Amino acid sequence: MTGPTKIGKSTLLENIYLALKDEYSFGGVITLGQEKRKFLNLKNGEERNFKEENDQNGITIGDFIISDKSIEFASKAIRASKDSDIIFIDEIGILENEKRCLYEPVKALLEEINFKEKFILLCIRERVLPQLLALFKLKLDDLWRISSNPDEEILDQLVRFIKNS
Repeated sequence: MTGPTKIGKSTLLENIYLALKDEYSFGGVITLGQEKRKFLNLKNGEERNFKEENDQNGITIGDFIISDKSIEFASKAIRASKDSDIIFIDEIGILENEKRCLYEPVKALLEEINFKEKFILLCIRERVLPQLLALFKLKLDDLWRISSNPDEEILDQLVRFIKNS
């Protein structure tokens, strides 16, 4: 999945997760919040703010600081997701294109899982989409480009698609 920033991709992923979490096991992470960003571990529901008060080390990207502890939290969530039915990773972007942040756990997961047995949805920053497809050697069956704020109809279509995959 890709699309412009702040269009509602992460909120759409959260809504898909909420719609399907009682039927399927989930793994991976989604990024929530506009002002105060956080990771949500889909396997256990735990959350971690990007910026941890007791961790001054981390990576700056745009207006955000992602603490080392938060990166490790998201990395562990991704590593623990390989036994899940559905895996979401939100978001792969500029830092991963530079082989930083979540690059290593995403790379390891993509090398280890059987795509025929799992449903994996990667939310990829639009401006580095071609580079990341090449970097991770992805052959996409479906590319969803969200171009407007997702509504209930889009949510229903994607939920049906995932159930039928």
